[in-house]
Amino acid sequence: MRIQFEIREHLSEIVNEILNSERWVTVIKEDILGRKLVVIRDQNYASEALVEIYAREVTIKTAWSKYAYRLFIIGDSVWCEYNGAYRGLLEQNLLPTITPKESLLDSEVLDSSLYGGEKRKLREYAEDNVKLKKSRSEKAEENSNGTASFDHPKRVYDEFIKEDYIVTFSKK
Repeated sequence: MRIQFEIREHLSEIVNEILNSERWVTVIKEDILGRKLVVIRDQNYASEALVEIYAREVTIKTAWSKYAYRLFIIGDSVWCEYNGAYRGLLEQNLLPTITPKESLLDSEVLDSSLYGGEKRKLREYAEDNVKLKKSRSEKAEENSNGTASFDHPKRVYDEFIKEDYIVTFSKK
């Protein structure tokens, strides 16, 4: 799934958090000509992510799942493009603070395994993902309510499903 959404943070705040966070160890691998290549490591989970920092863009690629985040500036706004599994959206431990400016459920899914290149709102994608999960569960004759924890990112499904509720994020 590929999705883009506007975020509240400034790119400079994100870069500062990547380079100075207490939640991970930061190792600068390369710092030349406007490009900084950084590895951030979570000692508790023995995982890492590769981060490329440019003046107007930051990319983060997780080592295990290969999910990718691209944080970039358009005009006066900072946007996030996520490319990975639905259940992984904003769920990685090795992420700087990324707060959607508006409900993620109103964001458009640009590409996905469910719809291909047909654009749909994340809300519809989430609903269809639940239906697909239920269908798989029924076919496998599992005793499941169709909302397994591994199938739904908590920040998207649990927190943003409440339309009139504003959520504030706090990182561990």
